Amino acid sequence: MRAVGFDSVDWAEIVGRLGGEEGLASSARDHGALLRVREVRSASDLLRLAFMYGPGGLSLRSLAATANADGFCQISDVALLKRLRKAASWLSVLCRRVLATGADQEGPSEPSAPTRPIRIVDGSRLEGPRERAWRLHLAYDPTANRIADASITRLDQGERLDRLPPEAGAIYLADRGYPQPDGLRRLREAGADVVVRLTWNSLRLRDEGGKALDWRLLFAEARAHGGLDRKVTVHKPRGKFAPLPMRLVLIPKPPDAAARARASAQKASRKDQRKRTNPLTLEAADHLILLTSLPAAGFSMQSLGALYRLRWQVELAIKRMKSLLRIDRLPAKDDALALAWLHAHLLFALLVDAATVEMGDFPP
Repeated sequence: MRAVGFDSVDWAEIVGRLGGEEGLASSARDHGALLRVREVRSASDLLRLAFMYGPGGLSLRSLAATANADGFCQISDVALLKRLRKAASWLSVLCRRVLATGADQEGPSEPSAPTRPIRIVDGSRLEGPRERAWRLHLAYDPTANRIADASITRLDQGERLDRLPPEAGAIYLADRGYPQPDGLRRLREAGADVVVRLTWNSLRLRDEGGKALDWRLLFAEARAHGGLDRKVTVHKPRGKFAPLPMRLVLIPKPPDAAARARASAQKASRKDQRKRTNPLTLEAADHLILLTSLPAAGFSMQSLGALYRLRWQVELAIKRMKSLLRIDRLPAKDDALALAWLHAHLLFALLVDAATVEMGDFPP
């Protein structure tokens, strides 16, 4: 297990970002993290312990020994466990505070503004012991190079476009795991737009005349004309759902990318023990299929493709959290302790993001 030291960290700077000593103490009391000052003498000491346990990588026993040796806290590992269990909701609130500070610095944006905010949505499974797992949900801002919103939920809280509160005027980018009719509608009702990748059988789509799409003809037209841009409506197979107007865009892939996608589709079929890959799946592999609410005026087929290609940045953000902070190496078996460990990682990542953005704004 790695141990990230905090001796070189400007602790006063971190405390200042989170409201100062008085602000931390007040929020810790309000959320039941530090009701009695005994072994842990202050909220900033409790935060330091959470960081040393979470991104610092220390076990409870090692953390207790380190805290005792450093002289800032005389506490047992059992008492530490109890303290950190109670800190989970407080750490979550501190995460919201850092996110809100970043949003305030960005400033408001109007839907008609020349440059609209972009939010790349993605999620990732975080494994724990005893087959327990949690889910990290992120909305990433590629313009500011920072996490714009985040939450940690149980695994049964699936990936949805509206899992995080939508921002009016923003453009949301998402991969093919996200095109759900209800999520699309809630995003549109919130005043946001969406560019989401599809598979040919992701959604029930109809043309302007109300007929089901013939994907074979669509793929043939896209090949013949170097792409396809068509108005469609989104429907649900069951229940009441008013048709949702959208644009369907098919962009042919370069030959090498199409060949890799076809090989991947055939490999997936063999893995699922299907004798034959669906011909439509192979034809779909030759195209980038996008569904969007953005108007054709101002957002051409080519600009949509360029916009969607920003999506890799959220994957890098998640990869950094896993490879550098190891947020996916959860050791805690207790749910409350696990949430404290996870939110300590998320809070640390958000603070690093904030400092990185500021350094970019004020280079040496």
